[in-house]
Amino acid sequence: MTSITTYSYRNREIFDLSILIEAIRFIVINLILALIFLFLALEEFDWATLSSKNRITDEIIDETSWNIKTLILKS
Repeated sequence: MTSITTYSYRNREIFDLSILIEAIRFIVINLILALIFLFLALEEFDWATLSSKNRITDEIIDETSWNIKTLILKS
């Protein structure tokens, strides 16, 4: 083999520090997003279960001027 036909290359590590940092960054960002969507989904389930109960008899007393029921009755 002559020096013209040989291919010289530098041995490169598979796991560089920059690749490791990018992988950790990717995992952390996706974990944060997954937690946000998990809590949003749990909030939807919580709202659906609480709003479907017929036992809730909350009486709302609202004497403010911007109450939608009083605005409809006045006009």
